[in-house]
Amino acid sequence: MSTPEPGGEPDPGAFLAETFLAEVDWILARTPDLTPLDAGVLAALHRGLASDTRSFAKLFGVAHALVLRTVADLADGLGLVTLEARDLRTQRTRLALTEAGRQLVPEALGSH
Repeated sequence: MSTPEPGGEPDPGAFLAETFLAEVDWILARTPDLTPLDAGVLAALHRGLASDTRSFAKLFGVAHALVLRTVADLADGLGLVTLEARDLRTQRTRLALTEAGRQLVPEALGSH
């Protein structure tokens, strides 16, 4: 966690970022077939940081097309997320963890 200025409080945003990155690293260490972006999407869904592809892309500074490709792999290839809705104009895709995703992520994020 980031060190506060003397007499100051820790930055909760920095703590959240550090915690999120640690969770992504934890998932990757235990599930080596996932990419860092795969693990980031799973952790973000689990933590409620982003529920759709556009929000995730904007929040994490990743191209939306790359997020869409990653989500397709997580949904079709690995069965860890489900596509709940898609806006045809913007391609914004709403996501949720599948049962397999919920079983994987809480195990990864809840026990460290």
